[in-house]
Amino acid sequence: MTIRQVDANELLTQVRRCMFGERLVIEREGKRLSARVQHVGVTGVKVVPETTLLEHEGDPGDLNGVTVDYADIREVEVDGVTYVLA
Repeated sequence: MTIRQVDANELLTQVRRCMFGERLVIEREGKRLSARVQHVGVTGVKVVPETTLLEHEGDPGDLNGVTVDYADIREVEVDGVTYVLA
C-alpha cells in the first residue's frame, strides 16, 4: 500500500472521490477513529465507525451513520493509496 502526505485541498479532493465502504480516519475532540464511508455529501461525509461495524449483527442496511465535517478527516484510503493530511 502506498502512503502519500497531502495538503488539505488534495485530501478533500480524494475524499470526494470516495465510494461506499472506503476507510477514513477522523479526529474529533482529540480522539481518532477509523470509519467506513456511507455517503459523501455537500457539507460532510456520513460514516459508520468500524467499532460499530464489528459489533453489528443485523442486516447491512440497518446501520445509521453519523455525519462528520470535512475538516475532521485526517486520512482516506482510495484505490489502494492512503492519503494522509500533512
